[in-house]
Amino acid sequence: MGRERVLTDFAKVINSDRYQYTESDIFLMENMEEKEAIFDMYFRKTEDGGFAVVSGVQEVIELIEILNETSEDEKREYFSKIIEEKHLLEYLVKMKFTGNLYAMRDGEIVYPNEPIISIKAPLIQAKILETPILNLMNMQLAIATKASRITRAAHPIPVSSFGSRRAHGFDSAVSGTKASIIGGCLSHSNIVTEYKYGVQSVGTMAHSFIQAFGVGALAEKKAFDTFIKHRRERKANSLILLIDTYNTLGIGLKNAIQSFKDNGIDDSYKGNYGIRIDSGDLAYLSKKCRKELDAAGLKKAKIFLTNSLNESLIKSLKEQGACVDIFGVGDAIAVSKSNPCFGGVYKIVEIDYKPVIKLSEDVIKISNPGFKEVYRIYDKEGFAYADLITLVNNDSDKEKLLRGEDLLIRDEKYEFKSSLLKKGEYSYKKITREFVKNGVVMEESSQLMDVLNSRDYYLESLNKISEERKRLENPHQYKIDLSKDLLELKYNLIKEIKSQIN
Repeated sequence: MGRERVLTDFAKVINSDRYQYTESDIFLMENMEEKEAIFDMYFRKTEDGGFAVVSGVQEVIELIEILNETSEDEKREYFSKIIEEKHLLEYLVKMKFTGNLYAMRDGEIVYPNEPIISIKAPLIQAKILETPILNLMNMQLAIATKASRITRAAHPIPVSSFGSRRAHGFDSAVSGTKASIIGGCLSHSNIVTEYKYGVQSVGTMAHSFIQAFGVGALAEKKAFDTFIKHRRERKANSLILLIDTYNTLGIGLKNAIQSFKDNGIDDSYKGNYGIRIDSGDLAYLSKKCRKELDAAGLKKAKIFLTNSLNESLIKSLKEQGACVDIFGVGDAIAVSKSNPCFGGVYKIVEIDYKPVIKLSEDVIKISNPGFKEVYRIYDKEGFAYADLITLVNNDSDKEKLLRGEDLLIRDEKYEFKSSLLKKGEYSYKKITREFVKNGVVMEESSQLMDVLNSRDYYLESLNKISEERKRLENPHQYKIDLSKDLLELKYNLIKEIKSQIN
């Protein structure tokens, strides 16, 4: 078992679909393995037609580090069990990632069809990363984006993420919790997320804690007193008592108030204290509890509401005037419950410096060719106005943008929809960054991957999105435009292919 545990990390690298290795075998036999390929990872649409929040780039970089740091002996032990072709086996055993990784940073706001990650590497190296990258990114993008929706619905009331027990497995619980923090959650409950990413976990108590002291009002009172006794001086001194085990108003609230008084907990207490309600009519109960807590002189007592909350229920609770200081959200975030499958894809866009394109009867599935990067353009008020996807090399619109000249941006679908950005009336930021160069992780990558730094970056970016474009229902459409040269490249390739039909 020990040896298998040592190799567990490398399993993440080859967590692939078989066809990637079948194709790699053919590429090797055809001497195509050194052809330089560029693959883009992006998505085509979101749940609400708005934006997504990037999370997972850190883990993708870790994949590359694992691939490069795993010994040939360890690679052989894994690959020899799944690869029959001797020449492919020897190639894979010796293979390291020698290419470049370009990406938007964790916490970036991203829109459909924008390259979130671009891998530029020898063909087989880029090819075998397809499923591992999508496996990591789709899960985290879904959770960070769902967390964004829920925290926007709750704003300015904070949200705590505590859905580990409903997550789809260990990795999902840990990195998914991280994604929820990046997506705007103030706190979380997962201790392995704290261990791995350094973001402190928090927790209240379970009904079983209270039941461990017996049944009824006296047992609950003893449970509350004991909890306060042992937790009041701890580093994470949060005294939140769960009051709905037997009867929220008739027993739980009365016991909580009395326990606080009996143990000298009042508004002078330096930590957090208060109650949690996990069932019943949360709006009604919270208002009743707030009134009683205030009457008892416990005006700083927090009210923590949980119970299968999502953005719709949170919005409704706020509209009803619920008295709440923090929302706790579990499975709605942990599995992105209303939209659990995030549709990210990984498509080749260039091979040996020649752009390639995928066509489809479904227009949404037509890819954007070429080696690309993304610029975010801001208006005079500092709000994000449009994203411009340009070619990395030889792009006239990109050059105009960098020089701050007048710039005409166009809607790809409707030629008559265009906007003239005048010199001096806009600013821009390149949101595509280089994280890995020639197989080596860039030094500045680590600070960009810090979880709390990424959340702060997301929140700062969110403040630069207009209210109309970040509303949860029918958000105002944001402009995502292709540069003139990219648009011409795309449609020239389409015309070339169409001319070959029949």
